[in-house]
Amino acid sequence: MKGNFLKKGPFPAIIKNMIKNFLKQQIEKRKYIRHPAKISLEYRIFGEQEIKTETTKDISFGGICFRGQDYIEPGTTLKLKFPSVHTNYEVAGQVVWCSQKKDHVEMGLQFLDENEAYRARLIEEICHLKSLQEERYGVSD
Repeated sequence: MKGNFLKKGPFPAIIKNMIKNFLKQQIEKRKYIRHPAKISLEYRIFGEQEIKTETTKDISFGGICFRGQDYIEPGTTLKLKFPSVHTNYEVAGQVVWCSQKKDHVEMGLQFLDENEAYRARLIEEICHLKSLQEERYGVSD
């Protein structure tokens, strides 16, 4: 009887995901919680002009993870913009890791300071609100 109770309905799945995420965070010992976020971003290597467009995977107060096509050496400073927000906010960060996958790379970027982190988190919130607005009301800018 006890086992069946946990298998019924969507509620147990939510709890399972919460526990899984909590345990994953404990194992990783991260300072900040990651928030999944698919946000279009433009980036360029600091001091260069070439701009590339990619999509974020997740964001936290300390940094951002995104997918790309080109391997970027850890220690490289990048400048990011988020065109879907329609602002000129530019955020700087340093690549702390870059991992080659089958058809792309994933990289982790650490924000240079708390102001950069705050701006990036604000951008994520704006994108999330826009997404909800489009989803619920079919409204977009």
